[in-house]
Amino acid sequence: MKTKHILIIIAVLLAVSPLLGLLLGKWVDYWRIATNLGDEPAYIALTILLFYLVDPHLGVNVLIALSTGAWLDVFMKNLFKLPRPPSELWLAPAEGYGFPSGHATTSTTFWTSLSLETRRREVYLLGAVTVAIVCLSRIILNVHYPVDVAGGVVLGLFSSFSVYYATRKITLKPWLASLALALYGVAVSVLTFVQGDLNFVRLGGLLVGLAVYPLIREKINLRKESFLTKTILALVALVLAFGFTQVAKSQAPLPQFILYLATGSITVSLPLLRSKSGRKTTG
Repeated sequence: MKTKHILIIIAVLLAVSPLLGLLLGKWVDYWRIATNLGDEPAYIALTILLFYLVDPHLGVNVLIALSTGAWLDVFMKNLFKLPRPPSELWLAPAEGYGFPSGHATTSTTFWTSLSLETRRREVYLLGAVTVAIVCLSRIILNVHYPVDVAGGVVLGLFSSFSVYYATRKITLKPWLASLALALYGVAVSVLTFVQGDLNFVRLGGLLVGLAVYPLIREKINLRKESFLTKTILALVALVLAFGFTQVAKSQAPLPQFILYLATGSITVSLPLLRSKSGRKTTG
């Protein structure tokens, strides 16, 4: 069965899944599970898998879009400081301000960016269904108002389209592209001093780490690697990313920045170790 057909089947099953939850008498439990489809760490993990198993450039662009949506979401939350619905109404754990919805922003950014990059109808379909499920889950679980969800969708669309057209319309030499991405990451990090939120340090560090990619892009050739090799590399990258980000949680701002920078740079640079190893073995 082709990937196209698999994605369509998944989209259809996901679209009818709320009915299953209703028929089984697990309506609230269903939405508590479904809301995880908007979980930010899960999407970051997916971008790493895209990088290694599908296309490196695709993975990097989607990750930049996700990072952009994430810091904009944090900025807007801290700027407006709008409350969520009363906590006694919540049917799932929640924290932070209400507007915009982080789950809506994350899922919209990921699927819109992936759709723009791939231009595949089955991706559009799966993305639309997933975002709709995530947005409905936040409202049904009473952790967000409809306006919060709508704001997250708009922010996700803005982030993904901005990154997509910036990478398409602005042609720079590798070193200039690397410098621009690094400066972008530093600018995001500086917002920590404006709003006092360490999420800016983390996201900024990640973006600075990704700035290595334009310089090494031409040296990365995962197409020649077997699926097993690419899978192992992806798993190693995921383990390292998880380890660094977990350690960073208990650190001061500067170590957090460095650890997230390391996460970004190692994620995109890991294939080079395999390439060098392969050349030595061949020789």
